[in-house]
Amino acid sequence: MKFIIVMLDGLRPDQLDEAVTPNLAELSKIGLRLARHTSSFPSETRVSSAALATGGHSSAHGIIGNRFLANGRSIDGSSLSALLRLGSERGGVLTATAIGEVLAAHGRAMLSIGSQSQGSFGLSSWGSWQAGAPAYWVHDPLKFSNNAAVRRIAPTFPMLPPDEGPARATIERVVDLFFSFLKEGTLPEVSLLWLSEPDITYHMFGLQHRTAREVLHEVDRQFGRIFAWWSEKGEREGVQLIAASDHGHAIIGEKVSVLKHLQRSGFKVGYELTPDVDAAITAQRVVNIWARDRESHLLTEMYHSLSEEPWLGVAFSRQTSDGSPLIASTLPLSAVMAEHPRSADLSFVLADCGAESRRASPDAVYYDGTYPIGVGMHGGLSAHELSSLCILAGDAFRSGVVAAPTSIVDLVPTILSSLRLPLPSTVHGRIIDEALPDREDGGQYDVEDASVSIACSARRSTVFRELYRQRLYLRGAAVTRLAQPKNDRPDADPTELKA
Repeated sequence: MKFIIVMLDGLRPDQLDEAVTPNLAELSKIGLRLARHTSSFPSETRVSSAALATGGHSSAHGIIGNRFLANGRSIDGSSLSALLRLGSERGGVLTATAIGEVLAAHGRAMLSIGSQSQGSFGLSSWGSWQAGAPAYWVHDPLKFSNNAAVRRIAPTFPMLPPDEGPARATIERVVDLFFSFLKEGTLPEVSLLWLSEPDITYHMFGLQHRTAREVLHEVDRQFGRIFAWWSEKGEREGVQLIAASDHGHAIIGEKVSVLKHLQRSGFKVGYELTPDVDAAITAQRVVNIWARDRESHLLTEMYHSLSEEPWLGVAFSRQTSDGSPLIASTLPLSAVMAEHPRSADLSFVLADCGAESRRASPDAVYYDGTYPIGVGMHGGLSAHELSSLCILAGDAFRSGVVAAPTSIVDLVPTILSSLRLPLPSTVHGRIIDEALPDREDGGQYDVEDASVSIACSARRSTVFRELYRQRLYLRGAAVTRLAQPKNDRPDADPTELKA
């Protein structure tokens, strides 16, 4: 049994359309569609890359954002060299075991071909390229591998246009390389192909723009080449085909600058912890703040300066030794499986625009960064950002639809168990046994509402979660303005905050 995973970066499942994505639509008919499949949090690409690789949330693998602080310095997760400051090529970057490491330890291999950022590629194929498995990053073919097949194939292709956007030629190269490796010989047990579209185009134009639809159609065409090979040959040879995305997209409705807001409020805030900076910040859809010496009084003052802003969404903070959040009126990071030694002291999601204006698009959100209003963005806790595509096809899976909660972290345990390989202790996900062919699925699932909320002053913050088979699944988040202000004591049942 072998697996081919095709990751379609940023594809929201409700974007599938018979006219625009006929191949993915056809696969969903003959395969098994996971109807309630979600990303990890934050719903950012590097976090998702690590989640896909390890089957764990950020509390396990330690990649807590696309960009974050370590030892007071900013780590840009798009750069492999920056990530390696966290450890080395042999360990410490990821604090969970990756599927590539499991395969290598058992004499198996993984083929990795990707067009995403260097850091994302390194994370998604972690443990594989270090072991000499074929790893082909299209932007620099020999960056990750001395593998003989990679060295033979690399010179046969011209260099790609730098910083191509939309990345049409770039995603075509991923598929061309896959077929080049097929000619070289037998596929390994796992192949991971990562197409950086439609994410790049969504960030440029939004989801409904004509160019975005054209690029999505091209993504489907490139996937269709793999689908055609699988239908004609791969399926008969026991290859399982998985089409998935790492996260969804919302739309930037309004822009804010949390850094400027805090500076205007008198706080010494910057992007790194320098001698004249008391707190460092990273921001996009999720804002993370690290205070010098984790000074709780400073963090509380900063939170209160933010708490009345319409763009403040659900806020989280580290847990203290007694298990309570470091900052009153916030939820613990463990509520979203994001508590890690690298985590920020204070994190919050920027709110949905619709919470303040009925005229706003239902998928419009606040954003802090360089992208313009109207384009796609992700990273937060809205249902649109968490919603992800996943279709499984092959004789290891039944066909139809599974409406039970599933997540990106469930893919690693499902694949490893099918290959009869052990699951690392750092895996958070579960085997998706509803997908197995011998499972009789009546569509009834014992799903428990595990939402958590906390209220103080004039707002109530809620994270919508479901508990299924002893696993937590994120469904979204909301902030409700309360008609009658309460006192400043958090109004939450402590038992609700366990995660």
